[in-house]
Order: sequence, then structure tokens, then C-alpha cells
Amino acid sequence: MLTAGEDPQYIARRLIVVASEDVGLADNQALPLAAATMAAVQHVGMPECRINLAHCVTYLAEAPKSTRSYEAYTRVGWFKYDLFDRS
Repeated sequence: MLTAGEDPQYIARRLIVVASEDVGLADNQALPLAAATMAAVQHVGMPECRINLAHCVTYLAEAPKSTRSYEAYTRVGWFKYDLFDRS
């Protein structure tokens, strides 16, 4: 993705989503690592942040997966409501 010109911050944001939605409760270190990766991407930038992204991608790929939180969120129906809508 990087060699195709994708923004590293976009990739880091997607890794945060993967850590929450796909890994979830199966590995509680996935989300802090993804957030730290986003911070590293923002502070270090290209080309050095490639190793941070690779580290996180490898970790998430090998982590056990659980969608229990995502499934619970969907069952409750929170997706129907905009919790920040002030109108």
C-alpha cells in the first residue's frame, strides 16, 4: 500500500479499526499497539515509519481474533444512533 502511494496515517487508522473489530478482546495489547503505531507514524513520518507499520501489521495478523465486542455493539443497536447528535 505504501509503495502504491497510500497515506501512512490512513493505514495506521485502519490498523486501529482492525485491533478493535477483529482482534478485540482476544488480545488486549492489540489496541494500545495500534494507537502507538498511529502516534509513531505522526511523529516519525515516512520513510522511517514503515517499520512501525510493519510491526503492527505482523502483530495483528498473528494475534488471536474475537469479534465479541463488535457483535455486542451491533446487537444493542448503538449503530442506529448518533451519540453526538445535539439536535
